[in-house]
Formats: sequence, C-alpha cells, structure tokens
Amino acid sequence: MSAVTQDELMYLQSQLEGLESIFMELMPFGIELKRQHVQDYYDKRFDAATKPVSSVAETELRRQFNTKANQVRNLVDSAESLGDAGNKLNLIRAAASLPEERSKGLLNSVLQLCKGLVTETKADPVLFKEIISSKELRAVEARVLLGSTMFIIADQVMYGEQPLPLRDLLGQFLQMVRQEGLLTRNDPFLIEAQCAMEALELDAEEAEEAAQAAAEA
Repeated sequence: MSAVTQDELMYLQSQLEGLESIFMELMPFGIELKRQHVQDYYDKRFDAATKPVSSVAETELRRQFNTKANQVRNLVDSAESLGDAGNKLNLIRAAASLPEERSKGLLNSVLQLCKGLVTETKADPVLFKEIISSKELRAVEARVLLGSTMFIIADQVMYGEQPLPLRDLLGQFLQMVRQEGLLTRNDPFLIEAQCAMEALELDAEEAEEAAQAAAEA
C-alpha cells in the first residue's frame, strides 16, 4: 500500500462529497449533469435557503453552496474524461481516483463486477471470487468496489441466482480491503463504507426485532 498524502486524502474527500451530492441530491430530481445546470440548481437552493436570513448567515450559506457546486462540477469534468458523465460507474471511478490513477484503467474483473452492481444490482459469483483472491488490486480498485456497493439503493443484490444481503457483500469487500491493506485507515472511502456497514447492520437488527415482535404478538 503506497502512502497517501494529506492533500490526496482531502482531494478524495471532496470527490466523495461530490459523488454523494450527485446520487442523493441531483439524480433524484433529474438534474442534468452539465456545469450550468448544476450551478443553477445550487443557486436556486441558495435563494430558497436565504429568505429571510442574516447577512452573515447568507455569506456562509453561499460559501457552502458554491463548495457543493464546485465539487460536483469538478467530478463531472473528471467523469467526462472517462466517457459519459451521466454513467454512474464513471462517476464512481472518477471520485475514487487520484488524477494520476484515472488514465490507468481498472482490472477488468473489477470493472465488470461494478458495472453489474451499479446498472443491474447484480454480482457475478465468478468475478467476485476472482477479485477476492486477486493479488493485483490497487487502492483505486478498492475504492471503486466500496463505492459501487455502498451507493446501491437496495437491501440486497442478486448473487448469481440467489439474493444476497447488501451488508454481506459490503462486509466481504471491507474484510478484503483490511486484510490486504489496500487503503489507509483514514481513506474517505473506507471510512464512509464502514459507516454504511454500521447503518446496514443496524437496519437488519431493527428489522429482525420487528419481525420477532410481530411473531410474538
């Protein structure tokens, strides 16, 4: 595992925040990922949030919305270098890559598995086993695997012909990343994936308790 500088970690954090904004704020409202459309969206959000508000708060809000808009626009620009910026996998790849990593491409097994996860909520068992046993994975592939899994809006994926809880898939990837030392402990994608895992486990526990209570009623 090569050392990652503080500036690189900050860059990845900004890219991850831009990715979260796209998946959680822009795509649900059908906002086209064009620079002017992104800026218009956050300008409207800013206008709605500053009526009425003090001038001090307005300045801080403007800074926050400009930061969000810049993060998204920069990520879209990076995704366009990989192809269609509207493609979710290109957005994840762009967010998960440092500039020098972006032109090198991904292992084909990782690319194909993540494409299935992002577009069809499916995980090919053959590709999954190949990835888990691979000794060629780099940090960028680890981030793309985590990103492609934790941004799935579903409780489970199809693993071949069988449903697999999303937490199990994410848990396998997290275990692999830790065992192989693919990412530093303070890597933003690793931290976010660990938080997502905790949330999935909590949801599963609550669902189990609710089912048990219903059975006993």
